[in-house]
Amino acid sequence: MSAMNSRQRVYAALELEVPDRVPVFECSLASNIIEALVPGGTLEDVVDLYDLDVVCHREAYRYRLVDESRQFFSDEWGIVVRLEENVMPTPVGYPIRVEADLDALVPPDPADPMRLANHRAAIARYAGAKPVVLGMTDAFSIPWKLRGMENFAVDLIESPEFARRLIATVVDYNRRLIEHAAGIGVDIVRFTDDYAAKTGPLMSPDMWIEFFQPGLRELVEVAHGLGLKVVKHSCGNLRGLVEPILDTGVDALHPIQPFPGQSLASFKERYGRRVCLIGNVDCIDVLTSGNREAVFADVRRCIDEGAGDGGYMLASSNAFHSGTRPELLEAMVEAAGQFGRYRGAA
Repeated sequence: MSAMNSRQRVYAALELEVPDRVPVFECSLASNIIEALVPGGTLEDVVDLYDLDVVCHREAYRYRLVDESRQFFSDEWGIVVRLEENVMPTPVGYPIRVEADLDALVPPDPADPMRLANHRAAIARYAGAKPVVLGMTDAFSIPWKLRGMENFAVDLIESPEFARRLIATVVDYNRRLIEHAAGIGVDIVRFTDDYAAKTGPLMSPDMWIEFFQPGLRELVEVAHGLGLKVVKHSCGNLRGLVEPILDTGVDALHPIQPFPGQSLASFKERYGRRVCLIGNVDCIDVLTSGNREAVFADVRRCIDEGAGDGGYMLASSNAFHSGTRPELLEAMVEAAGQFGRYRGAA
């Protein structure tokens, strides 16, 4: 098989075809990992150093200091967060206290030039050789952060129309963000809302289908209508949610965390001809406390279980988070180069 560039390789996998090798779709690197690997450098410098196959940035927000002593900031939705290095902002204050607050809510401007500034720079830098990925929310995470998880969970049961209004407000913003992303040349959107924990989904499949599947489906259809591919990320054990998620038409599922009852091999057997699978290299143990040999063994396991006849990309089972060992990214990439052939490929 002739050599492909990263964009060709990733798109072949997303279309369930067999690329020249298994792509490395590592889409989240903590800032301390980047600094350790390329001191003073950027994500793109890591991408170039290891020839990663995608460039992934989340949408950017402005933050306003609201409590200096506790280092609390308000984002553009009005959600008060605690900013901590190398972790996602932690919500600590919720702006939608009563329904009238939703009436007054003014969502951020999805077309603000700073929103996708990193994506514009990456698009210019790679000129189509590597796909640029937008990490963004879908229909769940911003609504619960606007209300607080407990209040939002109660809303779903006791005030369902209010919950639907809140979800629709966020979906509308995300629809316009996708349109903006397509306009500047983004290739792939990765929806990052987590629906599950280690033990299972955060809600029943029926509740997810009723409240969140419609919004996700709408956003997938918008992206596809504009020529973008869609990756759906959700941490946790997705028991009971995989089929409804796939029914929205997503092109790929990420990161398939290796929990009891949720193996990459079983996902490949059940869903491998419907959706591209991404991830599963253990970032809970192997990439945090393992060594080079352990990483090689886990990468080989993932490729044996997931590659099959195409439709698989290698990545960590969530992210190279702040607790992973930076040098093990190199080991993962080297192992991908050594073992990263699809079974039956020439």
